[in-house]
Amino acid sequence: MTNVSFDHHSTEYARDWRRINADLRERCPVAHTDAHGGYWVVSRYADVAEVVRDDETFSSYHELPDGSHNGATIPVGPMRQVPIEMDPPEFFEYRKLLTGYFSPAEAKKWEPFVREATTYCIDSIIESGRSDVILDIASPVPAIFTMALLGLPLDGWRVFSDVTHSIIHSTPGTDENNAALANLLTILGQVNEVIAQRRAEPADDLLSHLVHARINGEPLSDERLIEIITLVIFGGVDTTGSLIGNALEWLYRNPEQRDLLRTDPESIPKAVEEFLRYFSPIAGLGRTATRSCTVGGEKIDAGERVFVSWSSANFDPEVFDDPDEMILDRFPNKHQSFGLGIHRCLGSHFARSEARIVLEEVLRRMPDYVVTAAEPYPSIAVVNGFIGLQVTFTPGSPVGSELKL
Repeated sequence: MTNVSFDHHSTEYARDWRRINADLRERCPVAHTDAHGGYWVVSRYADVAEVVRDDETFSSYHELPDGSHNGATIPVGPMRQVPIEMDPPEFFEYRKLLTGYFSPAEAKKWEPFVREATTYCIDSIIESGRSDVILDIASPVPAIFTMALLGLPLDGWRVFSDVTHSIIHSTPGTDENNAALANLLTILGQVNEVIAQRRAEPADDLLSHLVHARINGEPLSDERLIEIITLVIFGGVDTTGSLIGNALEWLYRNPEQRDLLRTDPESIPKAVEEFLRYFSPIAGLGRTATRSCTVGGEKIDAGERVFVSWSSANFDPEVFDDPDEMILDRFPNKHQSFGLGIHRCLGSHFARSEARIVLEEVLRRMPDYVVTAAEPYPSIAVVNGFIGLQVTFTPGSPVGSELKL
């Protein structure tokens, strides 16, 4: 067994994750760490792909002594997220419930709404000439869209946006985290109220679809509904917001590339793929070995935990030419930022379109923005992003949005 000092929750990893990943890939691509009760770190592209495509050997379901079963993160999260923390055949029943609402066609259909939400957010700060683009644009746009998709009242968008953002970046046990968790409970209480309403009067939204769905002939319990909705919320809000924030900060530091995207918006989709590869909004996810096996020459025993590192795989020189370089028109770009296999991110089409639209509108309406302060997350174990990104720019005029929030 190759033992290393590694903790993807550490501030050291947040500061220097590319170097740490590169060192693991070269020296010990499958290595064991004693952090968080012990787990294996899988760093190379091919090994990561092998693990996540073998759902019989590497389970997304992890049962704890207290009977809970949360397997997607190391250490485990406070609430099960469905269906990402399920295995076949159960997984497929729940995935089918969601697939139609997250298709490429649905992403296309929602684009006008996402653009209106972006317009609304930019309008709110455009006259001032200054903004925290994370709190004012990058986080709110995905939050507003997610609320609309679920069928939640849009007038609570600010709390919804701030809560999801705060929970991700704040340290457990702090006043900020405790307040965010309390506000999350308030939001979930509102979700339960909407669930009750949709049972009586269905609407054209995801909540109605889930409330009236059947698995093996039985309706979903309120607990299971919350487990699905929680995944939709946390999988779709701060991850996309962090991608946008990283892209905006990098473009500020690379003005020639920013001008290129501004003058040629058709080049933005490929750039979004490279931002996904280069920043890996979700650094990795957890699995549990169901039987003894060998990966990358290392023996992993049944019951041991495994961390598959998307962020490391995305820089593997065996797959990507000049991986340390940001190449905005990189093609092909087979990054793993949305995962691989049956658990590949269901919301990938939405994330791509939201990031593209926000970048288009910011570059069009705030083309000369200057980053004056950037506060990155102290830990990127869950999401790699910014707490805040302060900018100034030449003030402009609101153009008006049809959204009334």
